[in-house]
Amino acid sequence: MMKLSKKWSFSYGESILGVKLIPRTEEQDQNFFAITKSGKLLLFTKKGKLLLNEEITNNTPIWNFQISDINNDGIIELILGGLDGLLRIFQYTSRSVLKLLWTHQFGSSISGIRIENICNNENYEILAYSLDNSIRVLNSYDGNLIWGQIFEDGIEDANVWIDTQNNNKKKILACGNDGTIRIFDARNGELLWFKRFSNKVRFINYINSKKGIFIVCGGDDKQLHFIENQSHKEIASIEFDDYVWKCISFPSLVNNTILVSSYSFDYLEHSKPLQNMVFTSKLLYIDQNLETIWELPNKNIEVIRRFQAETHRFIAIGTTQGELLILDEKNGTIKYSINHNSCVNDIQYEPLTKMLIICYEDGLIKTYILENG
Repeated sequence: MMKLSKKWSFSYGESILGVKLIPRTEEQDQNFFAITKSGKLLLFTKKGKLLLNEEITNNTPIWNFQISDINNDGIIELILGGLDGLLRIFQYTSRSVLKLLWTHQFGSSISGIRIENICNNENYEILAYSLDNSIRVLNSYDGNLIWGQIFEDGIEDANVWIDTQNNNKKKILACGNDGTIRIFDARNGELLWFKRFSNKVRFINYINSKKGIFIVCGGDDKQLHFIENQSHKEIASIEFDDYVWKCISFPSLVNNTILVSSYSFDYLEHSKPLQNMVFTSKLLYIDQNLETIWELPNKNIEVIRRFQAETHRFIAIGTTQGELLILDEKNGTIKYSINHNSCVNDIQYEPLTKMLIICYEDGLIKTYILENG
């Protein structure tokens, strides 16, 4: 029986939009960063002490960030992107000092950031995409453009697709508000093929199924689409009552599974309390046969995290209504739930200490230790 023991909490004066653990080193204990709605970067110890409160933007949100040693020099970097469209790269040292290395300006809000060895050299590259209609691959040392492509409207999602049979063969999958999905050669940005849908596409991913490799995408047409990799034909779809919102893929060398969630904006149109609403949105767990193994209904999901504790795999879910749910990945059974009267914005799990870190729209950070009851 699983048990969550509360460790500590910290209340900040504004929304905490995301948290991310710093990779553990021999020289220092593992701390974590948090980003805020007004553009602050916060640094905490795992005991809840605030070490750093740095203003990064001029009162605009930081939507996303990554932590990685992008230069392979043993020192980690923070890659930050937000509403102001400026991609910032900071070097972080053990003295809690941030050093700005370089910046790269987009024309609008940065939708997402990926760190990957895209061009098959010794270095990482940065894949970033924006509501200014552009997707760009940048040199991690100086931020210079390696290649870029333009959509007709803002870009919602992009992923690096690595061929499991040939790690040097990579593609960039991207989708946008113009209703298109586009597949690029990762080395030079050449457009390999594209497909247009009737409405905005919110996410794009892929699944290595028993029937072959399929592109998976969905969005405001309220359908999940499975597109065969070779023929580019849609071979299956699943209909939802709401926008198809997120897709998390768990790739393996043989087959893999995906988690797909839908999202409802009904709470913005009703005057009744958020906690009293019953949502039609849900979460599906789909296996290598493209079949739904289990379903979690009536949950409006903001964040999904998969983690493993000992030999068990779990799915951590954070909802619009402030629920933290821990599910058994195998069958979707809810093992633990905690309610807080504020939207869950992010969840992180630290496997060595089995600590869960949860941040909320009201500025609260909570931490729990996962124990065997």
